[in-house]
Parts: sequence; structure tokens; C-alpha cells
Amino acid sequence: MAQKTYHMTATAETHFWNALRESKQKWGRKRAEKYRIDFLAGLQHIADNHQTFNSPHRTTMAEGTAFSIHLVEHRYVAFQTYGNDVIIAGIFHEHMDVPARLNELQNMSQAEIDAIRAIVGD
Repeated sequence: MAQKTYHMTATAETHFWNALRESKQKWGRKRAEKYRIDFLAGLQHIADNHQTFNSPHRTTMAEGTAFSIHLVEHRYVAFQTYGNDVIIAGIFHEHMDVPARLNELQNMSQAEIDAIRAIVGD
């Protein structure tokens, strides 16, 4: 079986780096580095285990979009699966209006997702 991995869209990468910048400003460089390591481990956890996630609350939050979501370090990660891989499309703080942000993401991310699918292949 091929190793499961994740890929981030440009939008998700921007969200990720913004979160790290916020963390560094609020908590300092050392805690921001720990946050980065833990967050990336959380993304790998999604890639490895997304088939076993079962959360009606999160399913309802993502209803009407092409995304699944999972909470990592106080941020909802919007993702789609593709073969053995996961495509991370967006990252939103848990205090945001996540359903509204997912709808916005739905309208702007498909080209980025398609580009990753073309690179990854099936």
C-alpha cells in the first residue's frame, strides 16, 4: 500500500503561514515552532486516519461543500481525499464562522485542487 500523504493548496499554505505568524506574535518563537511541528503532525494524522473520522458536528459544518474538516490545534482543516492522498484546501481558526469560510473556499479553490490532482495523478 502506498504511503498516505497530504498536499496543501496555495491558499492552505497561506493560511498555515498566517497561523504561524499569529502564534509567534502572541506566544513567541519557541512556542510557534512547537505549534508548527504539532500542526504538521496533525496534517499527517488526517492523511493517515481520515477514513476513521466520525463527527456529526463537523459533518454538519461542512455540509453543502466538497470538503471534510478536522480540528488540529484549534484550527479546522478543510480537506478532500484523492486516491491515497489528502489535499488540504484551507485552515480556519475554530472561532471563525467555519461554514461561511468553507463556502467561500468552495468557490475559490477548485483550480488549486485540480492542479494538485494533476501533479499527484491517480
